[in-house]
Amino acid sequence: MRQLCFCLLSVALFICGPLWADDIAKPLPADVRVVIDISGSMKKTDPQNLRKPAVDLIVRLLPDNSKAGIWTFGQSVNMLVPHRVVDQTWRTDGSHKANTINSIAMFTNIGGALEKAAEDYATPSTDYRRNIILLTDGVVDISKEAVVNLNERKRVLTELLPRLKDSDYRIHTIALSGDSDQELMKKLSIATDGIFEVADTADELMSTFLRIFDQAVPAERVPLDENGFLVDSSIQEFTALIFRRAEVPATIIIAPDGKEFSGTDPKSNVNWYRTDKYDLITVQHPQAGQWKVKTDMAPGSRVTVVSNLQLTVQPLKSNIKSSQPLDLAYSFQENGKTIVNKDFLNLLTGEVLISGGDSPEVKSIPLTMGAPDDGIFHQQLQEFNGRGEHDVKILIDGKTFKREFIHHLNISDSAFKLEKTLDESSGKKVYSYKLTADVEVVDVSATTVKAIIKNAKTKNLERDLNTIANERWEFSFTPVQPAHYDISLNVTGKQIDGSPLTETINADSFDFPDAASVVAAEHPASAAASSSTESSDAAGAEQPAPEAEAKPEEESNLWLYVGIGIGNLLVIILGYFIYRLIAGGKNKDADDEIEKTLKTDVGSLQKPASPAPEKTVIDVSDEADMGTIPMSDNAVTDVKLPDDLMADNLFPLDNMDEPADKDKT
Repeated sequence: MRQLCFCLLSVALFICGPLWADDIAKPLPADVRVVIDISGSMKKTDPQNLRKPAVDLIVRLLPDNSKAGIWTFGQSVNMLVPHRVVDQTWRTDGSHKANTINSIAMFTNIGGALEKAAEDYATPSTDYRRNIILLTDGVVDISKEAVVNLNERKRVLTELLPRLKDSDYRIHTIALSGDSDQELMKKLSIATDGIFEVADTADELMSTFLRIFDQAVPAERVPLDENGFLVDSSIQEFTALIFRRAEVPATIIIAPDGKEFSGTDPKSNVNWYRTDKYDLITVQHPQAGQWKVKTDMAPGSRVTVVSNLQLTVQPLKSNIKSSQPLDLAYSFQENGKTIVNKDFLNLLTGEVLISGGDSPEVKSIPLTMGAPDDGIFHQQLQEFNGRGEHDVKILIDGKTFKREFIHHLNISDSAFKLEKTLDESSGKKVYSYKLTADVEVVDVSATTVKAIIKNAKTKNLERDLNTIANERWEFSFTPVQPAHYDISLNVTGKQIDGSPLTETINADSFDFPDAASVVAAEHPASAAASSSTESSDAAGAEQPAPEAEAKPEEESNLWLYVGIGIGNLLVIILGYFIYRLIAGGKNKDADDEIEKTLKTDVGSLQKPASPAPEKTVIDVSDEADMGTIPMSDNAVTDVKLPDDLMADNLFPLDNMDEPADKDKT
C-alpha cells in the first residue's frame, strides 16, 4: 500500500507542474584522510589494539565515490592505504591493511603526519570536501630536546594550521588518554571547524570514530527504533549497523513479507558482516514496507540508505559560541534535482531533537514547513543549553517515507580567560579585571577590547583598553554612586588563522555598595518615609508626654528659633552657590581629566620618570561622566536634576581632592 501511495504521489506531482530546481548545489562528497598514531606509548593506552576494529568499521562504511586514504605515524609517516576514490576494491584493501596497525614506532611526529596527509594542499578541491581524522595519545615529540619539540608545536599552530585552513581542510581529532596534548588538538579542530573528541579508554574508540565519521561523511538515514524502520519504494539500498548489547549472540532482521534473515543471502541481495560487537547488513533493492530488527540493540545503531529521494542538508557548522545560533538549510532532491513542487513540500512535517550540553533532557523544536519557492527550507536553531557537545537530529515525515539526519555540534570555550579582584584596603571598593588571550588562537595585535560599565541609573561609560605584553588587557575602577552595575567586555579582532573574532564577555554584575543601599537610592521617598517614621517612633518613646499648659518661656523663644533657622538657611544657600562655582570649574575639565587618567597608572604618578603605564584605570569616582552617555533616548538636561544626580551625591566630599591627589588615592 505504501509503495502504491508513493507512486500515485509521484504521478500527481508530475501532472501538477515543475518539480525541480536545477540551480541548487548539492553538498560535495567526502574526502577522508585517516591518520593513526602507532608510537610505542599506544601499547599502554590501547593494549588490545582496538584501533584495528575501529578503523576497519570506518573503511567498511565509506560510500562509493567518496575519497579516502590511511596513514600511520611515529617518527616517520607511512601511507597504509593509498588515497583515492573508494570502491569495493579499496574497501577490501583497507580492511586488510587496518589489521596491520601496531605500536612499534618512536616519537610522535604530529606535524609531519598532517603535512603528509595534506600534500595536495596547494591544489584547490572543487569536487570533494576535505577532512583529516587524527588519532593520537601523545604530544608533539620529534626530538629528545624539549626546545625542539616546543618550536615544532608552535610551527604546527602558526604555520601549518593556517595553511590547512586556507586549503579548506576540516581537522577532526581524537585524544586517547589524558597524557595527550588536548589543547593542541582542540585548537586544530576548532580553527578548521572540525570535531574534537576525547576517548578516555580504548573501549570508547569505536563510538568516538563513528561520531567523527558522521561529521566527515554525512549520510542519509531512516529513523530506527524498537519497531524497526520504514523502507519506501525510492530506496535502492540500505545498510543497517546494529550494535548488540553484551551477551546477545545474534541479530535477526525481518522483511515486510515476514521472511527472516540472520546472515548473507545472495538470492535476496543480503550481505552480512558480523563481529563480536556489531552486525553490518547491506540489502540491495529491499522490499518496501516496515522492516523489523530482532535483537537487543545498543546505542549507536543506525540505518543509512541510498535513495532517489534524498534529504539534503547544507553543511552545518561544527563549532559555535554559546551566543551564536545554528543556521539550518535543507531540501529534498529527486535524481539529484531539488524538488520545488508545493503539493509535495506541503505534505512534509518535521522536528529537530537537541540533546547534550548541561541538560539531560531532549528538546523538540518543530520545523517550519511552509513550502518555499526554491524548495530550500531555512530555520535558525538557538535552543542550546551550556557549552560542550550537542547532538542535533533532524526528522522529516513525508507520510509515505521518513528521513533522518544527525549532526554533532560543539559549543566551544572562549579564547579568553577573565580574572577579577576586589580591593578594599584603601577604604574604597576598587574593582579590577584582567582579560588574558590564548595567544595560540587570538591575534592580539589585531584585536581590540572595549570595557563597558553600565549602572541602574541608565548611564554607561565605554573605554578602549590598552594591550599589555601582547597578551592581555587590564582595567580597574572605583564606583561611588549607589546603583546596580553591569560590566562587559566587547572583543573585536582576528584569530591566528586569520578568521574574524567577535565576542562579548559578561565580566561582572553587582550592587554597590550593597543591595539595601541600591534599593534606598532607587526609592528615596519610601526610604525617607520609613526613616521618618522610625525617628518619630523613637522620639515618641524617649520624650515625656507634653504638659497640659505650655510654658511662657517656650512661646517667647519661638521667634528666636525662627531667626536662627532663617540664618542657617541663608548660610546653606550661600555655601551651595559657592560650592557650585568651585564644582563648575572642576567639571569644565572633567572629560580631559578622565581621558588623562585612562592613560595614567597610579604608580606612575608617584614616579614621574617611569615609562608609560600599561594598565587602564577608569576613574568613575567622578560619575558625572557616566551621565554624558545616556543608555536611552531620554537626554539628561540641566533644567532639573533628580536628587540622586545632585552635586552632593555625584561628587562626595571625600573625592574633592585635586586630580593628581585623587589618583594617588
